[in-house]
Amino acid sequence: MGLLALYVLAGAQQMPFHGDESTLIYMGRDYHYLFVEGDLTRLAYDPSWSISPAEQHLRLLNGTISKTIYGALAHGLGFSAQEINEQWAWNRDYNWNEARGRIPNQELLGRARFASAAQLALAALCFFALLRLTMNRRTAWLGSALFVLHPNMLINGRRAMMEGSHLLGLMLALLAGAWLLQERRWWRYALLGICAGIALATKHPNSVACALVLASCAIIPIWRLLRWRDESALRDLAGLVLAGGIMIAVFLLLNPAWWDAPLNMPALALGMRADLLQGQVDAFGGYQGFAEQVAGFFQFVFVGARQYFEVAAWAGYAPITVQIAAYESSGWAGLLFIGSAGRLGLLCLLLAVLGALSLARDKNVSAEHRRLLLIWIGGTALFTLLITPLPWARYYLPLLPGLIILVAHALVTIAAWLWRKSRQRDYGNAGLA
Repeated sequence: MGLLALYVLAGAQQMPFHGDESTLIYMGRDYHYLFVEGDLTRLAYDPSWSISPAEQHLRLLNGTISKTIYGALAHGLGFSAQEINEQWAWNRDYNWNEARGRIPNQELLGRARFASAAQLALAALCFFALLRLTMNRRTAWLGSALFVLHPNMLINGRRAMMEGSHLLGLMLALLAGAWLLQERRWWRYALLGICAGIALATKHPNSVACALVLASCAIIPIWRLLRWRDESALRDLAGLVLAGGIMIAVFLLLNPAWWDAPLNMPALALGMRADLLQGQVDAFGGYQGFAEQVAGFFQFVFVGARQYFEVAAWAGYAPITVQIAAYESSGWAGLLFIGSAGRLGLLCLLLAVLGALSLARDKNVSAEHRRLLLIWIGGTALFTLLITPLPWARYYLPLLPGLIILVAHALVTIAAWLWRKSRQRDYGNAGLA
């Protein structure tokens, strides 16, 4: 796993630039306001939206972990809040933004990418631990290799954006949930709450995964309580209530902008995210109907189509074209498949279905771990299919670890079956001799 983690880190500095890297580093100003200037009021929610509305919009809409790390790195390099670049202007072209200094300082950008890649590497280690705990060593090794070598995992997780911390938070919550199901103890409920709170603070869409993990942990206690009136089930449910309370407390602790109106913020943030998605659809074009949603789901989940930028105009920016070519020839870009993408996608779909069926029947995996994995993967797949309005690869990113689990499990199952058949044939031939 050390070599796989080093692979993630090694390619961080070769990443092609993305405009959102400017915006995330710009958001690091909040670190200066809070930890350097000591001015908590700069982060407080302003209902009038009269003070720094652009900063407040980003503050309420996005996670806090990545921007805090980038702000700390900027401070370490001697940048004041005002010296950090402005956010990327998506209604302007590359040259306009570059001329106005909206591309981050290269040293700061490099350090921020390394920090994001380090979180992706830690996510890969947690992914290995999750599969080792719930399944077996062969699936853990194969799955981790597929995780680290997936091009879109690398593209998004290495950039100075939120995806590295997003994936790390997701893996922490899943690993804590699997560990709890191994042995239900109070401190493990508390650990699940802490990890889930961190996951929510990395990026708000992790709320789906956290809800699925908590739901899968609640099924058996609820069943025991309803069927046998088992009083110990009440303790387990109380533990989940504790986990949920700690999750909310940790999330709020990491989100000062929510402190003044915590009850109003969920609806406000959800409405802002819906407006953001609609604005992206209006500006860049979205799916026209459910059939296109299914086609996009297939393309970005099963085919794994690489996407370095979402805005079509970026295909004409010479610096980006050069950076992509250099990255793909560097040897650090993951598994870049050549050939029929459609056939590759169909093979991946077939393996995923086989992996799901095999996992559902695999008695070597505990029933509660099977339930956790299948509920998380199935729930994430359904949510991603129905809610994603745009053909943007990073919006499918939370589903990729689940897909990798199913594919790795299918390949290991097929290999084990072929091995058994070959051994049986060898024994048969020896008997005839």
